[in-house]
Amino acid sequence: MDKKVQNKVNGIIHEINAIARELEEISYGLGNEFKGIGATQSAASLQQAASKYRRVGHELRKI
Repeated sequence: MDKKVQNKVNGIIHEINAIARELEEISYGLGNEFKGIGATQSAASLQQAASKYRRVGHELRKI
């Protein structure tokens, strides 16, 4: 793969990981700051989204 393209892919992976971290932080905050079924479901949903972002990042590393 061309070095320029590889650098661009690495930048995308970095951004994807940053988004996943932010989603995890928000999920953690929801779980600690709010109580109830809605907060629990929202936190779980954010964790699932973060996991999906991480999987995309892992797939991009394989390229």
